[in-house]
Amino acid sequence: MRLALITIVFFFITTHTAIAGCKKADICKMVGDAKLNHFAILDLCPGSGPVMAECRKVSDKTLEVLPPAEFVDNGDGTVTDTVNKLLWIKKGIRKKKVKLKDAKAIAASSQIAKKSGWRLPTLPELKTLVYSERVINVSGKKAWINPIFDDGRGNYYWSTTSCTEISAIEDRFQRKICQAGDSAAWLVNFNVNAVLWFHTKLERPYVWLVQNVK
Repeated sequence: MRLALITIVFFFITTHTAIAGCKKADICKMVGDAKLNHFAILDLCPGSGPVMAECRKVSDKTLEVLPPAEFVDNGDGTVTDTVNKLLWIKKGIRKKKVKLKDAKAIAASSQIAKKSGWRLPTLPELKTLVYSERVINVSGKKAWINPIFDDGRGNYYWSTTSCTEISAIEDRFQRKICQAGDSAAWLVNFNVNAVLWFHTKLERPYVWLVQNVK
C-alpha cells in the first residue's frame, strides 16, 4: 500500500514539474505553430497531452455580422460607409506583403486624405466590402469587392480578428477551423470571396485601412 502511494506521489510530482515549466498559454501557442507537431511539443513539455487537447477545442462563438454597408465616394481617395459609420481608403496598400505587426505599424503611421488615426479592420468590418458577385471594380478588373473600391483582380488583406476571438468560420466554400490562438488572424480574399487565416508572422497579406466616422 505504502509503495503504491509513493509511486502515485512520485508520478504526480514529476508530471507536475514537467508541465510547470510550460504554461497553458505557451502550450496553446505551440499547438498553433505550424513548425511543431504533437510529438515535438511533448518533447518540450512532457505530459502536456491533456493541455493540448484543451487548446484544440473549438469555440462556439459566432462571428458578428454587420448591417449591409452603403458606400459614398468622397473623391479624395476615401469611401464612407454611412450605415456602419466607417471611413475606408479606396484602394488597399499593396506595395508589399507584410506581417500583421507591420500592417498595424503602417496603419498607425499613415496619412491619407489629410487624415491620421487609421487602423486595420476587424473581420466583420472587412467583410462588408465583399460584393455579392464578381464584378468590375474601379481598377477595370473583376473581383468580389464592392465596385466602388479599387482592388484589381482581388487580393487578401489582414484583419485584427485573431483565432482566439473566433476559432471557426464558415464561408461559401467550407467551414474553416483555426486552433492557432493569438498567433494567427483571419483575412478576406477578394479574388475568390473566401475567409481564411494565416499565422501573423507570415508576409503574405496586404493592408486595407479604416477608421471610425465621428
